[in-house]
Amino acid sequence: MKFEIVNKSLMMIILLEKCNFSCIHCLREDEPMKPGYKLSFRQFQLCLSDCRRLEHIRWVHFTGGEPTLWREKNLYLIDLLLEISKAGFTPGFTSNGSLFVNYTKCHNFFSKYLDGSNMPIRIYFSIDTFHRNFDAAKGRAKCLDNILKCRQKLPRAQADLFDISVMAVISKDFNSLLPDEMIRYYETQGVAFSFLPLLPMGRANSFNRLCPDPGSDNPEDLGAYRLYHKKMSRKKPSKTKNRHVAEFINLIGNDYYFTNPWRKAAKLGNLPDAILSAYSKTGGA
Repeated sequence: MKFEIVNKSLMMIILLEKCNFSCIHCLREDEPMKPGYKLSFRQFQLCLSDCRRLEHIRWVHFTGGEPTLWREKNLYLIDLLLEISKAGFTPGFTSNGSLFVNYTKCHNFFSKYLDGSNMPIRIYFSIDTFHRNFDAAKGRAKCLDNILKCRQKLPRAQADLFDISVMAVISKDFNSLLPDEMIRYYETQGVAFSFLPLLPMGRANSFNRLCPDPGSDNPEDLGAYRLYHKKMSRKKPSKTKNRHVAEFINLIGNDYYFTNPWRKAAKLGNLPDAILSAYSKTGGA
């Protein structure tokens, strides 16, 4: 089988299954991880070793569950991020923001990172009406306010290390949109926004009537999402039985996966030539 990897810069690590939210749109139920799953520190170290063999890996990113809940003995998420940085990769994570609604915890988290690294760090917050983690009346999210407050107190060189983004899920329902004023305010503070369609996966299968169809030209099939939908400037590569297209590699436990659909690609610590060759000197994103 030929593997086509669109984004050759990213290694995605699903860190754990545990989450302190129970979102009605969560898609994790469709992913190949068992209840109670948690990546070990040893598995993480082996993944970094594999990343060094993939020429175009530049960014190692954690998702979950909620990555800030990961712990092994005296190690926490921040320690994993520092290990990524020391290995020469840009660390990142996606969070529901719950840890950072407490300013002291937010400050301590990023102070520890800046004490141990001068590498950029990518922080993605999932903030939308499904997560219900922002104040709709005020048009503010406390996790964003706190991290911006931390950044404002830093020297310019350190402040520039923070790459802050919001990922917002949108359905056909116009009530699923974030307030315009909220978006404009945070964009002036350097926060980037991306808007994703509600997908008919996991728990969202129970209300797939609200899931936009990005492949449709009918505005009614896009609903609220049509305000942010942009047609792809190029056609996506087609899949055949001899070719599989993936945006990046995902690590879950001892196995690497490609998505769309989920398909096991390799064993941790044992990357085959089919994957190594995909990260050739002429590739990269």
